[in-house]
Amino acid sequence: MAGPNILLFLTDDHGPWSLGCYGNSECRSPTLDRLAAEGVRFANAFTPCPVCSPARACLLTGRTPSQVGIHDWLWEVDPQIGDRDWLAEEITLPQLLQQAGYYCGLSGKWHLGQSHKTPRGFDWCFGLPRRQGKHIQEYTYHLNNEPVTLTGNKTGFITDYALRFLEQAPADRPFFLNVGYIATHSPYGEHEPDLMASYAGASFRDIPVYEPHPWHKNEGMINGDQFSPHDLRRLYAGYYAAVTDMDRHMRRIFDALGRQGRLDDTLVIYTADHGCALGHQGFWGKGNSTRPLNMYEVSLRVPLLMRWPGRIPAGKVVADGVDHYDHFKAICAVAGVDLERAHLAERRYPGRSLWPLACGQTIADWRQTRFGEYGDLRMIRTPGHKLVRRYGHRPDELFDLRQDPLEKNNLAAQPTAADLRATMEAELEEFYAKHDDPRHSGLRVKELPKQNDAAEAWRDGLREARFP
Repeated sequence: MAGPNILLFLTDDHGPWSLGCYGNSECRSPTLDRLAAEGVRFANAFTPCPVCSPARACLLTGRTPSQVGIHDWLWEVDPQIGDRDWLAEEITLPQLLQQAGYYCGLSGKWHLGQSHKTPRGFDWCFGLPRRQGKHIQEYTYHLNNEPVTLTGNKTGFITDYALRFLEQAPADRPFFLNVGYIATHSPYGEHEPDLMASYAGASFRDIPVYEPHPWHKNEGMINGDQFSPHDLRRLYAGYYAAVTDMDRHMRRIFDALGRQGRLDDTLVIYTADHGCALGHQGFWGKGNSTRPLNMYEVSLRVPLLMRWPGRIPAGKVVADGVDHYDHFKAICAVAGVDLERAHLAERRYPGRSLWPLACGQTIADWRQTRFGEYGDLRMIRTPGHKLVRRYGHRPDELFDLRQDPLEKNNLAAQPTAADLRATMEAELEEFYAKHDDPRHSGLRVKELPKQNDAAEAWRDGLREARFP
């Protein structure tokens, strides 16, 4: 056997603040809380890019947006974008696992180009082509490149077909299954009525009161002064309902693996492409929900839970900072994929395997600094400070994360912070000197303009801009 079975949940727009195991007192997530109790919870997991497609590319290739060349979410409705394989130059995680002997499946979101086809490296695929749409509707999916039209809850159908994959996966090979739920993406208020109703009496005390940021303009789904408290409660209830809906469908997968006797032989991983704000820090959405674009904590922080009895200690909490680059390397390490082979070493993977941390080990020289980018915006984050570089077209930002957790007091122009800024900027430049391909560099892309006529739209109620 090449390695354990690997079940990767890569969800959409899911902030860790909404989970019980991360401190939420009202949102019901018993299956995910069970993952944390029986495995490891990473308290400081981050995405390298706070928007869908580049974040997914970081995890599934192990490389930076400036190496891969995806710098914003892909409007796949446009054939020029949707018909292109944006990872054509990359060797993806499913390809590596397939080469290592894994039987690979995808059920749900891909969003890296050609979503209407089975991506390279997957033996089996139930996917969402072009536009992912609403959560409960008639929709034409594709099953191994053939259209399948279904009416109902997308979370349920993604689960149904994940179960089909498990039923027909060969018994003599380990499987890799990527489940891509989209429920926590907008529209927030359109979920199962019973789940929406179950949160009618919630206080939503774990969602902070709307407080506009002093200089970022909200370009997200709503402005707080345009909606009544009733409207806001409905949106909050919808997000909580989405979390609970995913959680209860995940339970179906775990139950099926238990009946098959494979659950404890499976490394289960739960994470999200990036975080999500519901009024946190004065905006709704993620990195592209403000102008200028943001790298706030609520956009960057993701849940990361891992379970594999006998290898991962139960109830472990890891405080070290990790990101999708480290996550990619950990999956490769567990699966026996050798990234030091001659034709892979030159790809300059920026991460370090977090697998020893998951297993309870302490790594004295673990680098706590995280790096991120979004177009020509670049960021360096230490446990104490965050520097956001905008390269001249907007003011840079420097925040003291301990004294100013809401990131409102910009120290970038303060003389007292000049030495700190210079040190962090030098480390940021050193990182991207190693992990930037001039052909694909985000520094070639200027700040996002307003969408042009072809792409100007309210997508499922949430405006999202893209590069032209």
